[in-house]
Amino acid sequence: MEQCSQLLAELNQTPPLPVDSRRYSIVIIGAGSIANLGHLPAYKLANFHVKGIYDIDRQKAQETANKWKIEKVFDTLDEACANEVHEKIIFDLAVPPKEILSILEKLPIHSHTLIQKPMGESLVDAQAIVDKCEQRHINASVNFQLRYAPYILALKDAIRRGWLGDRLTTVEIHVNVYTPWSMWSFMDCAPRLELNYHSVHYIDLIRDLLAPYEPSALHCRTSRHAAMEHLSPVRSSLSFEFKHDPSLFVNIYTNHHHRWGSKHAQSYILVEGTQGAAKIQLGDILAYGEDTARMQLNYLQVSAFSGLK
Repeated sequence: MEQCSQLLAELNQTPPLPVDSRRYSIVIIGAGSIANLGHLPAYKLANFHVKGIYDIDRQKAQETANKWKIEKVFDTLDEACANEVHEKIIFDLAVPPKEILSILEKLPIHSHTLIQKPMGESLVDAQAIVDKCEQRHINASVNFQLRYAPYILALKDAIRRGWLGDRLTTVEIHVNVYTPWSMWSFMDCAPRLELNYHSVHYIDLIRDLLAPYEPSALHCRTSRHAAMEHLSPVRSSLSFEFKHDPSLFVNIYTNHHHRWGSKHAQSYILVEGTQGAAKIQLGDILAYGEDTARMQLNYLQVSAFSGLK
């Protein structure tokens, strides 16, 4: 057991980082929960320099700046998007998807930006964003951070080491929790709520884990919930088929209206191979938006049928 724990501790949990963490400064547009709960804690850990922040609610931007010691609060979007030619800036667009295009129009030509998912509400929106970035020569990336989470990096390292065998046989993602969608008022009118704002991370993760292979078929069903009929579907079931391996079993199941206590809530990723299995608990999802003291731990468990190497 001691040897197993030692080997688990050796698994990589750190994404590739720049040699000089202060080479680029960051300007954040949007001071909501995504910036405060996700981006800014990560930037602090990585020692990235956040130069300034803008939000249509200036008080919210000021409160965020005070909390995270951000030096500048911009008064207007134009001011936030303006930068000197010699400055190396990454613009972090932590905004609802309907705002992305109008902000891209204001970013400097040849600038760099990280766009919060989803990339628009539809394929038409996504193509318009691509076209705008090409037109203005903007180097853009969409924020699919799950594939870089420490427990996912450790999982991928275990797979690379052969701990799960010579190929994967099963990927199962199961989420049965209560998500307080009311935290984000703009989601009230989202046409594809669960898929675009949540399961898109799992779809991206599956593509990452099984690269270079892409699904050959996908069966998907989404559903509203009787207690949340004002929202578009908050439950999804997805089943993937892969032509290179018809026996590969890949599924996503999500339900965001579990109101029957944490004892029966579930949030995990199960990956099985020919010689072993790994299970990850997504602890933060079990109490999203609540005091972090109430959140359960994220963890990775690995069971191997043969000796670990």
